[in-house]
Amino acid sequence: MSIHVYLKSIGYYHSQFKESWNGSNRIKMPKNFQGVSEVIIAGMGGSSFGVRVVTSAFSDELVLPIHLVEGYDLPEYADETTLVLVTSYSGNTEETVSILEQARVKGCKIFAITSGGKLKNAVDSGNIPGYIFDTNYNPSGSPRTGIGYIVGSTLGVLTSLKFLEFSQQKAMRTASFIKHFTELLSRSSDMIFKISSKIDGYSPIFIASEHLVSASYVIRNFMNETSKNIGFTYDIPSMNHHFLDGLDFPNDINKKYIFVYLISSLYNERNKKRFEIMRGITKEKGINDIAITLGAKDKLDEIWEAIIIGSLVSYNLAVAHKVDPRTNEMVDLLKRELG
Repeated sequence: MSIHVYLKSIGYYHSQFKESWNGSNRIKMPKNFQGVSEVIIAGMGGSSFGVRVVTSAFSDELVLPIHLVEGYDLPEYADETTLVLVTSYSGNTEETVSILEQARVKGCKIFAITSGGKLKNAVDSGNIPGYIFDTNYNPSGSPRTGIGYIVGSTLGVLTSLKFLEFSQQKAMRTASFIKHFTELLSRSSDMIFKISSKIDGYSPIFIASEHLVSASYVIRNFMNETSKNIGFTYDIPSMNHHFLDGLDFPNDINKKYIFVYLISSLYNERNKKRFEIMRGITKEKGINDIAITLGAKDKLDEIWEAIIIGSLVSYNLAVAHKVDPRTNEMVDLLKRELG
């Protein structure tokens, strides 16, 4: 199978989002789900993209707390008033399966989002409610390039439960935006080529704020897994309270790292100023940087802009590095060693 199917998957983000939104938003939810006091969403790696994107895009609209758990154990406070949303692209992620079993013991309300595996079996057997998506629009087979499924279904479930407001019209407009922005970058690849060329040979440090912190996490993961290129993330304003004093050593830091700033007109004015000041300081230190200015008019669209740019840049770097963007040999090795 050609590595170009990976690029096809990126081109299908809009179809993934549209299909999973439509499917998950129409599921009839158990009546007792309306009585929950909080939501815990369990997901690892690419399966956590949905909660990250949705909670950051709608942070000022959510009507109850939503927590992400990345690990094997539910917090002690989880009880029968907690809705546990277990999310796993494959359905076999061991940490998420562990959360499922603990949620059952604690009497939590449970809902699953998956394409197969143990979670699908639990839904099919009637043990738990859930949304099962097919993966036709992700020909690469890589869970991370199924991001449209994870984001669309997470948003659809939370909207169906009335934990946030997002209309069918808005969902279709978002799908259209994703489609047109991806096509625009595919037709005119100068920006993607320039960003890729500047990053090549460095470890990128992605710096974002507010809603775009979720996008920087996604891009960082794509950089690691797709490009086989180590990358890191930091967020403003938190990093401004410690990071800058760490730039003195090692003394060749400017030869190893490049800062990639995700800029938004939607940021808090004080955070905008922090970006300006920080770029000035790091330039004086001789550190190379790239400023990616997003231009959408709402948070969700800007997040998708950044994700699409990051997806294409990481693919370009994989081609430049002569590596297969679809494979994850070291992650697979670790899983085999775990047994």
